[in-house]
Amino acid sequence: MGRRLGQHFLRAPGVVEKILSAAGITRADSVVEIGPGEGALTFPLCREAGRVVAFELDRRLAEALPPLPRLEVRCQDFLESRLDEFRGWKVVANLPYYITSPIVEKLLVEGRSLAGMWLMMQREVAERIVSPGTRQAGSLTYFVQFFTRPKLLFRVKPGSFRPPPEVESAVVELLPRDELPSSDPVRFQRLVRTVFSMRRKTLRRSLSTIHSEPERPLELAGIDPSRRPETMSLEEFLRLEAALREDENGR
Repeated sequence: MGRRLGQHFLRAPGVVEKILSAAGITRADSVVEIGPGEGALTFPLCREAGRVVAFELDRRLAEALPPLPRLEVRCQDFLESRLDEFRGWKVVANLPYYITSPIVEKLLVEGRSLAGMWLMMQREVAERIVSPGTRQAGSLTYFVQFFTRPKLLFRVKPGSFRPPPEVESAVVELLPRDELPSSDPVRFQRLVRTVFSMRRKTLRRSLSTIHSEPERPLELAGIDPSRRPETMSLEEFLRLEAALREDENGR
């Protein structure tokens, strides 16, 4: 993806090596890369991994990548791809800023059998992902926490890219949970999106858009109705989703 598609090309070999080291890439690994661009990550990945499949939407960039023995370039939109063939694979990517959330959500929902993800993204988004229960938190925070154990690994300065972005970047590690929560992920995502769409309102107020008597499930979950969504933990959101389900079933 070129700049017109929201990509800033990584130009710092030291950053690349830190990413590969964090992901623990060996010849036994198969890796999905999203948006290889000019190949700053692609070539080192092919050197270390057993197989690399790179998704590049920009045909010009895809065709410019040289043929390598362990590399398969797919000139297609990653968001329209199927992930069921990548069971046990790792994902390593420098994500385009403008579609970071859709890509992450797709990886979470459709890539539950992935071995792990090491993703470069805008620092603000990375910090939000790892900050539940803070003012930085958003719906993506809790959706990521639902599926994975996220960790912010390191920050990356704008000068590491060409052209340099106006903001800092960061690399996050998303490792799948050994066991997913019992809540339905679709219902859970709908809940967190609903309350964070009105993040400055109380839970009583935001839940009233989906429940005629919001105090009832909040009481069942043991949560103060006057709280705001960014003060919640993952466990409290899971209790609230379960209480909403129980209240619906009890009617």
